[in-house]
Amino acid sequence: MKSITLLVWITIFSIFVLNKNSAQYSDIGIGIGATTYWGDLNAPSFTTNLYRNSGLGVQIHGRYMLGHRLGLRGTFTYGTFKGNDKYSDLEWQLQRNLSFKSSIKELALMGELYLLGFDTEPGARFFAPYLTAGIAAFRFDPTTIFQGREVRLQPLGTEGQGTLGRPKKYNLNSLSIPFGLGAKFILTETINLGFEVVIRRSFTDYIDDISTIYINYDELSESAGTLSAQLSNRFNEYLGQPDPVRVPTGSQRGGAKVDDYYVMSMVTLNFMFTDHKGKRRFARGNKVICPTFN
Repeated sequence: MKSITLLVWITIFSIFVLNKNSAQYSDIGIGIGATTYWGDLNAPSFTTNLYRNSGLGVQIHGRYMLGHRLGLRGTFTYGTFKGNDKYSDLEWQLQRNLSFKSSIKELALMGELYLLGFDTEPGARFFAPYLTAGIAAFRFDPTTIFQGREVRLQPLGTEGQGTLGRPKKYNLNSLSIPFGLGAKFILTETINLGFEVVIRRSFTDYIDDISTIYINYDELSESAGTLSAQLSNRFNEYLGQPDPVRVPTGSQRGGAKVDDYYVMSMVTLNFMFTDHKGKRRFARGNKVICPTFN
């Protein structure tokens, strides 16, 4: 984690201080792809997680290049992701029987390092791979389906949050550290196509509403309400019985306390706003010449 953070700040510092090149490309773009959750509700299979835990994501961004190698990008992304114990082949996970779905709204500031340089002028490279890292703020809100209706989980305190002697309810706003790689394909002087995969290491273990331990059903029902107890412990639904399965307070509910991750895999379409000299691309050829008559 420390090495990732160091890379982020070295990249951003390099963009603002070390780069002396006069190239000043800038662009705006849109993206579409998958947003994927990675946490306590994962199945053992990597491909199952990639398929089952992903939702659609859309993105808008603006980028400014300082030179041919370094860039700074601001993005807004909206997407969804999910997780469900039923897709596991482990018996303890199937019995736990928990699930969630959440939207995610993210603002990110990211540096980009182009390994072979970035140039859209005629005769330049068609392929421009890059590394990226930065800082992001995001909002999530896990829900689940119970008796045919969607229920928000954070207000319920399913691990006793907000009750006497337990931690307060977790914040739905958090930070993350994005890091990953991508590539641009230069189609014309004004348009390029991109693809990137960026992992986000979040600073919360509650994207999926699961982190630590069970609270005894009767204790939680009394302190936080029956619905909280029902959604904290769903063993009985898996076993097909109406009465709750009572487990002692302190029994393991989540995995080892490791903050959750999420991944954004995007295809982007980017429109160059200025060229390497800082001149507006779309200003070219726009001059209107009025006809004259003799």
